[in-house]
Amino acid sequence: MLRKVVLIAVATLFVACDDGDVFVTNLEFDDVNLQHCSGNTDFILYKIKTQAPYESLSARLPISSANFLTTAGENTTSLSSTHTFNYRTYNGDPTGIFCNSLPPTNPNTTSDSFSDNGTVKFITSLTIDDNDGIPAEFEDLNNNGNFDDDDTDGDGIPNYLDSDDDGDNVPTINEMADPDGDGDLSDAVDTDGDGTPNYLDEDDDEDGILTRNEDSNGNVNPQDDITQPAVGPDYLNSAIQSSTINNVYLNHTRTLDYSSTIHILNLFLVNSSTNETIINEDYNFGTITTPTTTETYEVPFN
Repeated sequence: MLRKVVLIAVATLFVACDDGDVFVTNLEFDDVNLQHCSGNTDFILYKIKTQAPYESLSARLPISSANFLTTAGENTTSLSSTHTFNYRTYNGDPTGIFCNSLPPTNPNTTSDSFSDNGTVKFITSLTIDDNDGIPAEFEDLNNNGNFDDDDTDGDGIPNYLDSDDDGDNVPTINEMADPDGDGDLSDAVDTDGDGTPNYLDEDDDEDGILTRNEDSNGNVNPQDDITQPAVGPDYLNSAIQSSTINNVYLNHTRTLDYSSTIHILNLFLVNSSTNETIINEDYNFGTITTPTTTETYEVPFN
């Protein structure tokens, strides 16, 4: 007898079969985090319940699928005879079943339903932050709703993604755009009082020498060139007007945050022992957020 039910993560569903029987399944994994790990050849996605009823959902995928967690957009891989999706039940806590070189001898699997057909879809979004201390919503300088056309230094990187908005080789985070940290930029430091705050001013002290060129030791860091310690760095001291042409940008930094939602499409789970079948056209397996990474990159001088 073939009995069909629909796999759903939030409720119990009753489905009548041809002979009038009703089969009930509870697969309430909504409050269970999706986890992952990689081996030499496989990438494993899984959810486990550590309290009765002891259950797991898992997908064994090609190792290359791990790259989809850090590839923005939609990517898919197919289930197969070697890369399956499984729903299992156990007679004890399944912690340690997955991703260990020596899996525990207990608990025992009491039932196993698997699918070797279907598609695993990764929908991955990327959030980039320049970590310059200025909320992105304040970096639309022309207030036209388009953040990509605000590029103060013309280096090809819009301000909301640029860790040095004015290209003066002093990172924006160090130019006191929000000195009291209250989110109000009206008190941004403006050393020369010209109406343009330092973080957007390529000549901070209005001495006619670009801040970038007040770098006498040529290390792409104007902050450590100090002729008069009592006053401070030369780029903030209008009395010092020495110039060293420096046509290179300081390396920029940014953080990358990826979030992937994984769907199992056209899922058809079969229990080989009982012939019970679990079907779902689009099962939302869960979301994985990759730990934040910091990237340093070169910006060609324009």
